[in-house]
Amino acid sequence: MAKDMNLTAQEIYEKEFHVDLKGYAPAEVDEFLDMVIEDYQKYDEKVEELGAAVTRYEEKIKELQQQLFALQSENENLNEKVNSDFVNGNSNTVDILKRIARLEKAVFNQSEE
Repeated sequence: MAKDMNLTAQEIYEKEFHVDLKGYAPAEVDEFLDMVIEDYQKYDEKVEELGAAVTRYEEKIKELQQQLFALQSENENLNEKVNSDFVNGNSNTVDILKRIARLEKAVFNQSEE
């Protein structure tokens, strides 16, 4: 941005106008003020451009935060389902083992008699 500017703050501060018979030379002052005005116009355009970019980025951040929230919720639901399936799977395994144990007991106790 500084390369686009005609003047630096230091140049504006150090600018001296030559005095002629009626005061400052009007053409010199006008030329200087034209450069200042041009710089301020560029500055305003750049500020507006950057403000628009910030707005776009803030909207994108909100969109990504919503996606993140949705994915976190989905992840929690999947973790609960996996845990639930694991618990249910273990209880089914325990039930099967109990049935096998009863069958073995019934079969082996009958064969011993």
